[in-house]
Amino acid sequence: MALKISSLNHRFKARSSATIDDLHETERRWFAVRTSSKHEKRAVKELKAKGIEAYIPLREKRFKYASKQGVRDLPLLSGYVFVNIRRREENLVRFAHYVARFVMIGHIRRRVTEAEMELLRKISTDRTLDWETVEEAFDFSEGTPVEIIKGPLAGVRGKYVSKKNKKTFVISLGSFGACLSTCEIDPRFLVALSGASLPDDGDEEEAVQKKLW
Repeated sequence: MALKISSLNHRFKARSSATIDDLHETERRWFAVRTSSKHEKRAVKELKAKGIEAYIPLREKRFKYASKQGVRDLPLLSGYVFVNIRRREENLVRFAHYVARFVMIGHIRRRVTEAEMELLRKISTDRTLDWETVEEAFDFSEGTPVEIIKGPLAGVRGKYVSKKNKKTFVISLGSFGACLSTCEIDPRFLVALSGASLPDDGDEEEAVQKKLW
């Protein structure tokens, strides 16, 4: 029997779809996790029962019905909770009740930075503002970079933009591809950052410290 063997030219190239993962073997890091709809608190309870450090930033929402009124604690970021884990705890999170999946940015599971976690804690303690989750941040045009200079959120930076005739303050949370927005920040508590263009014409040296309105 004759065998005919032909040479094959194999080309090896990196898979563009390969997952890049910030999950560490020994160091615990924060990650965002998607939950079932309106089950954020149950997901956190389930994760904590499994020994996982889990966190859900909350905000107060007032309600008023014909028979009663009161205040509810609602998730600051609808559909998100946060876990502080190392690699061996991954499956405890993945297979917990009410957990849908880890949040991915493309093919990257990116850690949530300590600075962003601190920002979420800070925002959740300020009960004066009504924040919304912005899933499609690209709907917002570039606005003036500003910093809050008064109140519980002093030092927080973001963008001040106009959308549908409403002046909106937007904070980008790049580690997990979400934004928070509110229309209620008093513009007297905002200053433009250095080099930013202001709605009103003025001297550039004064623009750094000048309030927007």
